[in-house]
Amino acid sequence: GLTPRHPGGDTIRGIGFMLAAVASWSAMMVFVRALSADYAAFQILFVRALVGLALLAPLLRRTGISGLRTRRPGLHLARAILAFFGMLGLFVGIGEIPLADVVALSFTQPIFIAVLAAALLGERFGGLRVAATLGGFLGVLIIARPGFEAVGFGAAAVLAGSVAYAGSNACIKKLMATDTPMAATAWVNLIMCPLAAAPAAFFWVSPNPADLALLIGVGVAGTAGVWFVARAYAAADMGAVVPFDYLRLPLVAAAAWLLFGESTDAWTVAGASVIFASAWTLARSEARRGGGA
Repeated sequence: GLTPRHPGGDTIRGIGFMLAAVASWSAMMVFVRALSADYAAFQILFVRALVGLALLAPLLRRTGISGLRTRRPGLHLARAILAFFGMLGLFVGIGEIPLADVVALSFTQPIFIAVLAAALLGERFGGLRVAATLGGFLGVLIIARPGFEAVGFGAAAVLAGSVAYAGSNACIKKLMATDTPMAATAWVNLIMCPLAAAPAAFFWVSPNPADLALLIGVGVAGTAGVWFVARAYAAADMGAVVPFDYLRLPLVAAAAWLLFGESTDAWTVAGASVIFASAWTLARSEARRGGGA
C-alpha cells in the first residue's frame, strides 16, 4: 500500500537529497579535473563504472539474479551506450575547459530531454517547451560566443555528452514502466565496464596511491549522486527539487577558483542564468502537467 504523503516534510527531505546529490556531483567533477592532466577520460570512466558495480554488489547479492530481471535488454544496452558517451563527453570537457563552463553547459540536459521526449516518445511539444528550448540554446550561444571565439572541442564534447545523457534519460523513462531502478542502475554499470575496458587498457597509466584514491572517489561520488537524486525525485515533486541542482554552478566555480585558480567570467554567469531560467520554466511546466495527469 501507499504511505500517506506529508507534503511539507517530503519536500524538505527531497531538497535535502538533492543538495546531497549536488555535493556529490560537484565533488566528482573536482576529482575528475584533478586527474584529467595525467589520466585519459576512458580510464577515469572505467574506474567509475567498476566502483559503481562494487558499491552495487551487496545489493545484488541480496536480490540475487531477480534484481537483474528485465524484458527489455535492448533498451538497457541503448541506455548504457548513451550514458557511456554522456559521461565521456563530460569527462573530456572537464579536462579541456573551465569547470564553471562545463557545469553551465551541462544544464542544457533537461532541455534536450524535452526535445527527445517529443521526438522519440511522442510527447507533445507545446509553446512552453519550444520557448524553453530556444532559451536554452540562447544561453549556450552566450557561453560559447561563436563568432567571437572558436567553439572549442571541450564545449562541443560537453554539449554532445548532454545530448547523449538526455537520450539515456529518455530510455530510463521507458524502462521504469517495466523494470526496477535497481535493474536499471545495475545494467548500466555492467555494460559500461566492458565498453570502457578496451580503450582504458590502451590509455592506462598506473595510478599512485593518492590518484587511486581520487579515481575511487570519482566512482563513489558519481554513484552517490545518482542514488541521492533518485531519492530526491521519490520524496518530492521534481518542480520543487530540480532548481536546487543549479547550486552546482556556484559550488563548482568556488572549488575551481580555490583549487585550480580558475576564474568565472560574466559570459558564463549570464549564459548559465538564461539556461537556468529556461530549464526551470520547463521543470515547472512538466510538474504541472504531471500533477494534472
